Amino acid sequence: MNRPAKHHCSGFTLVEILIAVLIFSIIIFTLFSSFKAFIVSSEAVKKQVAHDEKISRVFKRISMDLESIFVLQPPRYKKPGFDSDPDPYGFTGKEGAVGQQVVSSMAFTSGAHAKFGANQRDGIARIVYYLKENKKNRYDLYRADSLPPFPEETASCLDPVLCQDISGFDMIYKDVNKNEYRYWDSDAEEFNHMFPASIDFKITVGSGEKQQAFILSIGLLTGRGPT
Repeated sequence: MNRPAKHHCSGFTLVEILIAVLIFSIIIFTLFSSFKAFIVSSEAVKKQVAHDEKISRVFKRISMDLESIFVLQPPRYKKPGFDSDPDPYGFTGKEGAVGQQVVSSMAFTSGAHAKFGANQRDGIARIVYYLKENKKNRYDLYRADSLPPFPEETASCLDPVLCQDISGFDMIYKDVNKNEYRYWDSDAEEFNHMFPASIDFKITVGSGEKQQAFILSIGLLTGRGPT
């Protein structure tokens, strides 16, 4: 007499299922962490590229202005007397407190006048670079550009902003002997009525451990010898 065959049905035990769920959870967590790190890294790269492009445009504008700097030469230039007006085509670099920080500004004349709006005239313009504190307790870099008659060096609400939300703007002026100064006045006896031979610029962005400095050195192609 033939006996019926017995069929054994095997399945997963509870322990095996829990182990599989645990392994799956670890894999998903690892993939999610890697994806999140990639997103954060991608955002950081985008911000870095944006900073680089922003500062690069500022340095390009400064370079254009200084490459076309206008210098009044002797005999048209004469040393200022006690009561005489300063040279309207002179170079001045200053340091002053803006907000909670000491920052730099400079003024000079240049043939790189930026024409915009209804004013399409050409000519030698008075260029001024300066900072103003914004509502974020950071700084915006402005560039004033005025054709003659040159106005007084005061901030105007019409001056265009070159760069926003920076944390510092510093300049070091060097003479022909590489001596460094934090200020400059081409009308002063201290500088023998000369222009700086080169200028080192530093623009900082961010704060604390995330602060980053961008540096550029520009040599002036023309100047005024000692008078």
